[in-house]
Amino acid sequence: MFLSSIDRFGNASRYALAVAALIGGTAAAAQTSAPPADAATTAATTTADPAPPAVDVSTEAEAADIVVTAQRRVQRLQDVPVAVSVVSGAQLDRTNIKTLTDLAVRLPNVRIAPGALVDFLNVRGVGSGNNAGFEQSVATFVDGVYRSRSRATRAALFDIDQVEILKGPQTTFFGANAIAGALNITTRKPRQEFSYNAQALYGTDGEYNAEGGVTLPVTDTLSARVAARFFGMEGFVKVGRDQRGPAQDGAQGRLSLRWEPDSGATSDLRVDIGRTRTQNSFPFELIGCPPPAPFTLVATSTCARFIAYNGGRPVDDKLDGHSDQTPTFSDYDFVETAWTNSADVGGGTLTGITAYFHHLAKDRVNQVPFPFRSPVVDGYDGQTLESFEYYDQLSQEVRFQSESGGAFEYMVGGYAALGKLKYLRTAAFGFNTFGAVPAVAATGTTAATPVAAQNDLRETSQTLSAFASATIRPIDGVRINLGGRYSRIHKSTDRLSTFGTAINGRRETYAVLPLATQVALSRVIGADLGQFPRPTRTDDKFMPSAGVQVDLARDVMAYATYSKGFKAGGYNSNSLALDYGPESVNAYELGLKGVFLDRALTLNADIFRSDYRDLQETTLIFTTAVPTSVVANAAGTRSQGVEASVTYRVSPILTLSTDIAYLDAKYTDYTNAPCTIAAGIAGCRSQDMSGKRRPFAPEWSGNVGATLTLPVAGQSLRVSPLVYWSSRYFQSATADPLLSQSGYAKVDLTVGYGPADGRWELALIGKNLTDRLTASFRQPVTGSTGSIAAVTERGRAVAIQFSVRP
Repeated sequence: MFLSSIDRFGNASRYALAVAALIGGTAAAAQTSAPPADAATTAATTTADPAPPAVDVSTEAEAADIVVTAQRRVQRLQDVPVAVSVVSGAQLDRTNIKTLTDLAVRLPNVRIAPGALVDFLNVRGVGSGNNAGFEQSVATFVDGVYRSRSRATRAALFDIDQVEILKGPQTTFFGANAIAGALNITTRKPRQEFSYNAQALYGTDGEYNAEGGVTLPVTDTLSARVAARFFGMEGFVKVGRDQRGPAQDGAQGRLSLRWEPDSGATSDLRVDIGRTRTQNSFPFELIGCPPPAPFTLVATSTCARFIAYNGGRPVDDKLDGHSDQTPTFSDYDFVETAWTNSADVGGGTLTGITAYFHHLAKDRVNQVPFPFRSPVVDGYDGQTLESFEYYDQLSQEVRFQSESGGAFEYMVGGYAALGKLKYLRTAAFGFNTFGAVPAVAATGTTAATPVAAQNDLRETSQTLSAFASATIRPIDGVRINLGGRYSRIHKSTDRLSTFGTAINGRRETYAVLPLATQVALSRVIGADLGQFPRPTRTDDKFMPSAGVQVDLARDVMAYATYSKGFKAGGYNSNSLALDYGPESVNAYELGLKGVFLDRALTLNADIFRSDYRDLQETTLIFTTAVPTSVVANAAGTRSQGVEASVTYRVSPILTLSTDIAYLDAKYTDYTNAPCTIAAGIAGCRSQDMSGKRRPFAPEWSGNVGATLTLPVAGQSLRVSPLVYWSSRYFQSATADPLLSQSGYAKVDLTVGYGPADGRWELALIGKNLTDRLTASFRQPVTGSTGSIAAVTERGRAVAIQFSVRP
């Protein structure tokens, strides 16, 4: 009754939502409302699955328009002066890509990798380092809600309309922390028609996935969507004699409501919840035991102990899908609520989104990948790291954007966010007999004392931003784009760092040692017990952008852009009481986007250069006992290169595609960088990294694929091969050959059978069919110079999947 009475007064409902937009807004620099449902399902891609959905063979062989919100307006991809890779939700479903890590490995110039402390997000060779205190240089947004913590990427791909990977600084439209790029994710929204989708998958390694969603019209103006997913696997790495990892099970759920009281007003409410449990989550594989020349096998090293434990026989020290590590785990829980309101008022649209995000990430990692216990205390793991990350964020954005088209269009807005981080870390030193060091032993400890350390960081951040953009059309075919954002970020922090004892590094067993013992240990290990010298800091910056677009011909556009980016400073989460300053970038890009051959051929290409100053890095210093993690601002980095993507619809049944990138990402001025492992044993304290390549920055990367659709027995048979590759790249900020991934090529193949309209499909999905084993991350093994611990990526995987939709 209430809804129907509101509908009698169109202006009343419209202005009610305008008021709601003012008091209920968006997250950290978001996007406009989602594109129409058919735009997401017909969108082609130049990336992970290069072909469109199965089509009737009578369809014309011309490219479908891809709709994006890269500038927070609904626009054709070919009209946006930004380098964007786009993957539709339908394509993610068809190829069983359920994580951002799985997606990124198939894209050029994008790397997302899980790590012991953080997950690494890199675009064009730029990302944040291995420190939980860092915000990410590659920002993640889901329906405009900013997810600042790297662990949040673990639950990003569920019931998705579309994923846009924006390359290069995106600070005008996406905020201060999108200094290297942005992941712009749009979920499926309820519509005013009944619809459903469901799929079930089972594959090798015990992998399973079951998910589905239903959209129900409740009234003429209100609709709802409910979606759920249950997933898991036994694991693809053999751990010890009878376990596997990562052994995962999880569930996600979502409730979405859409109210459209009239044609000019929309209100979207979304509530997400997720839970994931992973055993043997970091099954590090051992590489190099005994270590290669010029390293020598030291009798007291963990590698030598492993060989002795193995009866003197050779140990498994190859990257082969087998780990001898003791058990680890990762737990992840999150809740997110987003309320988006938009209303047409005053010749434009007023939009606001209020968002709340909470997550809890628990991780336990053993830094020493050996099956035996420490000789220090019976039953004590080698060197464990246990962390708890609690994060809460409340955010609000309000913006007004004029109608599109005409000689002048603009957008203005403001953004505010409050974030609270609690990061608790317990580190145990099972293979280091610190209690026997004379200065420490004098305080009452022994070699059998299970020394551990706790570093607890509590941080509150307040972000305020104002932004504006304008597009001017002085003459036909020319657009001048101007933009700017001012951001002010205030952080206050509290630090608690102590030394104590803990069995297996478990927080519940931790007991603080006497102060005199703590002081002695801090001097031996190289750690700070006190507070940060400056427990509060404020960083602010104005970030302008400018560009020009020129229509060279019908469906052919060239652009040139400049943008300035900025990311605020912060605080170290590890053992030293250090803060670090902001980083900034000046970025330039030239691009060409065109559709040719009667819209059968789509070409997008760009040349870019980004000059970074004071890039935030995690480095190492060497004390008399152990290496200690330090955060600092590297002086300079340059990222430049060329990207090109081509999609060619050869005929109504055959589509070819390729996406290739050349990248030159190097430090331009970094004289106090950490040493390589080999240089460290020779007495190196720091190295000059100027001119050396950045981590996760392969010189060449890309993919090439095809889709062949044939009529078979009254249905459609779709065959989609994909080859993706990367040249060699480093996996740490040291240019260390031991910590690098060699070049590789991998092959996927999806074969699907079903009606041309996609109402149902039975598919066989093969990934990495040549079983090329690679590692997503490498680090040195503590206490065993020259030996490496590696996180293995999945080898060959085959699954069968059945999908239904209207």
